[in-house]
Amino acid sequence: MSSSPSGVFLKEAARPLSRQAAAPLYEQLKRSLVGMIETGLLKPGDRLPPTPRLCGQFHVSHITVTKALCDLAREGTLVRIQGKGTFVAGRAIERRLTNLASFTREMARQGLRVRSRILGIKEIPSTPALNRRFGRPPAGDGAYIQIQRLRFVDNLPAYVATSIFPDVVGRRLARLPLENASFYDLLETDLGLHLYREERWITPVAATALIARLLEVRRGAPLFRLEGMTFLEGDVPIEATDAIFRGDRFRFVANLFRFIGPNHQHVWEAEVPSPQNEKGEAR
Repeated sequence: MSSSPSGVFLKEAARPLSRQAAAPLYEQLKRSLVGMIETGLLKPGDRLPPTPRLCGQFHVSHITVTKALCDLAREGTLVRIQGKGTFVAGRAIERRLTNLASFTREMARQGLRVRSRILGIKEIPSTPALNRRFGRPPAGDGAYIQIQRLRFVDNLPAYVATSIFPDVVGRRLARLPLENASFYDLLETDLGLHLYREERWITPVAATALIARLLEVRRGAPLFRLEGMTFLEGDVPIEATDAIFRGDRFRFVANLFRFIGPNHQHVWEAEVPSPQNEKGEAR
């Protein structure tokens, strides 16, 4: 994030808001800030002045400024980072759900850098629910290896990832350098496994106290929870994932296709007119 002198720009562009206007003051302030972003006075990564300075520049109360900034953060226009300030948001980071590609590689395609911090590696006992996810007998014995990471995109916290592996695979993986590695790359390149497919589920959640501290958001902030199972060739489950993404930095993209079977092909062709040349003949 940039600490450019955005306060100078705001001081030059700020105008007292109208108390006679139909729109509430916080809505007027929102429009003013959005206008500065759209005209380039405020650029992605710029840090806004602190709330007291905004109050003075726009001649409004602390409550009005806080309401406007919270709304713009919820809408994705601004990013608020505890202890650092409020920044103009960059473009949303896209997480595609159509290809089995590592997060690191997907971010690299968007020109973004990824790094990780290991939060913990530990052995956890089997449970009936966990055994079922890995295709084992529910009452079976055994253990799993759980690895938790805090992942950063361009040096800002992006999501907290929890990965669970069968103990044999997890122990081998834990001996490798994990700090800034892609698990997909390690599984395929270092362990010689061939990934086949992944199932994913998205759920909206609110930030707990621990997650809020790690992701540098307020407690209760809206987040995305992306759970999944990764399978090897032969549909063998190899990894259970549970990732909590910042809701103000990501959007998830899925490409959906309609399957047209041979029994419906003639119907589809009948509904779509053929291109014609200037004489009205089909070509």
